Amino acid sequence: MKRIFASLAALALLSTGPAAAQGWGDSFSPGQARDAVRDGRTVPLSRIFSMLKQQYGGYQLGADLVSKRSGGAEYHIDWMTADGRKMRFVVDAQSGAITDRRGA
Repeated sequence: MKRIFASLAALALLSTGPAAAQGWGDSFSPGQARDAVRDGRTVPLSRIFSMLKQQYGGYQLGADLVSKRSGGAEYHIDWMTADGRKMRFVVDAQSGAITDRRGA
């Protein structure tokens, strides 16, 4: 039940503001994000969160699913590690692979 709630809460965080302001592609609406997962075009965000928790500990601060200008989509995730570092991850939404990570 907690995973479902966390996934729904993360989808609710999807908005166009932060992505547009930083020059990223267009953000998916919550409905578009659900459809993309349902249709198998993207990995569920809960799977990405599990992977990050296993590798870094900690918890998710925010997440956006955005379209890449080159096609496809990626997750932009702000994460607080177990040791208190704030990280920003870019994760390919189709494969689930981390493509960029940096301290925020």
